[in-house]
Amino acid sequence: MKMFKILRISIFSLFFITVAFCTNISYAAMASEEETMQLIYGSERMVSIATGSEQLLYKAPAIASVISRQDIELSSASSLNELLEMVPGLHISEDYFSGNAVYSMRGFFRDPDAGMLFLINGAPVNTLQNGSRLSAMRLPLNNIDQIEIIRGPGSAVYGADAFVGVINIITRKYENGQEYGIELGSFSNQAAWLQNNFKLGEVKTHLSLQYQSSKGDKAREVKRDMQSYFDDVTGTQASLAPDTINTQYSVLDLELNLAYANWNFNQWLWMNNGQANGHGVPSLDTLDQDGALDSRASLSSIEYYNDELTENWSLKFRLSYLNYVNNRLQNLLPSGSNAPIGNDGNLFTGDTRSVVFPSGMVNQTDTSEEQSQFELTGFYYGWNSHSVRLSSGYQLQKITTDEARNYGPGVLDEDQSIAANQVTVISDSSDVSFVNGERKLFYFTVQDEWDFISDWTLTAGVRYDNYSDFGSTTNPRLALVWQTRYDLSTKLLYGRAFRAPSYKELRVQNQLGFNGNSALAPETIDTLELAFDYRPTDKLTSRFGAFVQRAKNMIVAVEDTTIANSYTYENAETQEGYGVELEANWQISPRFILKGNYAWQFNELVESGVQAPYAPTQQLYTSATWKVGNFWSLVPELHYIGQRPRALAETRQPLAPSTRLDVMLKYKNHYENWDMSLRLRNLLNSDLYEPSIGNQSITGGAALANDIPLEGLRLMFEFRYF
Repeated sequence: MKMFKILRISIFSLFFITVAFCTNISYAAMASEEETMQLIYGSERMVSIATGSEQLLYKAPAIASVISRQDIELSSASSLNELLEMVPGLHISEDYFSGNAVYSMRGFFRDPDAGMLFLINGAPVNTLQNGSRLSAMRLPLNNIDQIEIIRGPGSAVYGADAFVGVINIITRKYENGQEYGIELGSFSNQAAWLQNNFKLGEVKTHLSLQYQSSKGDKAREVKRDMQSYFDDVTGTQASLAPDTINTQYSVLDLELNLAYANWNFNQWLWMNNGQANGHGVPSLDTLDQDGALDSRASLSSIEYYNDELTENWSLKFRLSYLNYVNNRLQNLLPSGSNAPIGNDGNLFTGDTRSVVFPSGMVNQTDTSEEQSQFELTGFYYGWNSHSVRLSSGYQLQKITTDEARNYGPGVLDEDQSIAANQVTVISDSSDVSFVNGERKLFYFTVQDEWDFISDWTLTAGVRYDNYSDFGSTTNPRLALVWQTRYDLSTKLLYGRAFRAPSYKELRVQNQLGFNGNSALAPETIDTLELAFDYRPTDKLTSRFGAFVQRAKNMIVAVEDTTIANSYTYENAETQEGYGVELEANWQISPRFILKGNYAWQFNELVESGVQAPYAPTQQLYTSATWKVGNFWSLVPELHYIGQRPRALAETRQPLAPSTRLDVMLKYKNHYENWDMSLRLRNLLNSDLYEPSIGNQSITGGAALANDIPLEGLRLMFEFRYF
């Protein structure tokens, strides 16, 4: 707590020292450099995620990043998760359990992730059940026009789950012409896409169809799993380890966009079939011989925008509907396993006895979610030097589940020593893990951008959210942006954000000893940031940011005092942290560009006094773009991930730092409208790992002692015609 206060004072002090120093600069000299300012900032990227309206990135009242279409085409990445690794302080960690990716930002690591809000064209797609993105959400890149990222709190504009960041995927819209492409590579990777643009009278139409599939790297071997631990204790030989993780997938992504006058209609359809069908690793850290995950989502939205509706007013409304279906089959333990089962039929809970599972410990859950949202936003410009944003909306979320299993309450009796081979359907009983339910949300937000003196803008905003299942929350923001010099902007930012308790945390029951808590309050985080954007020439851009943050009421599973290995979700943790982020982009010559970023963070769990686990303490990303001749571009990319701490209950050493080198070689024919590229990921075939995190309190990390091996060298060839 004392260190946290010292750092807050230091950030304020550094800001006012900057003010005192820079106000001594001659304003006449600054005025004479207006042309230079235009030269430096003239090609600056525009961003809308910070306030809801489009503005220059260096003026945005947030620490934000923008990934452009050009950045995407010159990257070695094949999917969104791989691409986002270039963002400072954001690490994408593969979740071997469900094929998800865990997004950790500024020291917050959750599985499944529930600390970042994910938007597609401004519409949220976080799930009600876990508060995270769609399960196994792998997005192809060919239909993405731009990605905007807020690093830091965003709840004053976007509400729940904009806890430590917001990611908005902006898809491509109508452009003259068509585009087609194919991709082939290692591990039976293959992809194809087409994009067609045409007009139907006055209606502009954009159609995109993308397909990706892979059988995965068969060399990713797990030497021991949780069943190996059981085998050691019981003398059985049921474990499938050592064996490889099957990471195959098949993804279809379809989008149709229609634009007419002030109206825009967008239909997005995403399907993931056959994820982890084979030796995947479910939640008990065991290799799974028959598990599978099929998920699909449909997002429909209608938007209307008019910036000339009446004098001094612009109006925008959006109506969206998200339908998300997730079908999951898990073999939590393999055939022939012998496991300690409690009186409630769950693993480890209470007084245990040995139960044999001849056909394995099986769980099948089919979940369906519906999210309907209406939002109305108005901007008022009638007050001198002010831009006022008013927004209000309503959201209705519904969830239904069907469940079948051969363990747990109502299925495995107290005196039963051998589990059934077939699962029992429990959907209509009180023994389900999730009862059907809904959540209603009403919100209102107001924000004012005030240019109170020359070169100074103060953004103040607050948002009120009222939830039907846990109550209300209010989250403010203040942002002071100062155009300090023609080549330097300074930002002092404060924001509060919240994470709503997920449906799982509120309502789960009878599931492997975990129980929900309807009395949960939302998590909150207060963040103070100081940022500088310095551009000494039009060829060199640099940014520096420092942050201090304190999260309260963090929701964790706390072991019950009366029943062994039974857990209830509680608001039981506080996390404090601080860090720095640096970025630079230098065009050394017309043919050579060097860019990179570095992030360092330290976070502590206050109650236990230990470092927050699993998130990297340091990250470094660098890339160089070298135009060789008139047609070729060579882009090497270096990723360094620093040491990652373990959880308190683990006996293993911290996960060691790792380095990965990627290379992209591109040929672009400027005369024939086609290009081709060769992308090599993990060029040196380095041994890379992500931390295994399940059941550490029981095994001390022994379940998957060697962590999760990542993909080796991958080679991809792409051909594109446009």
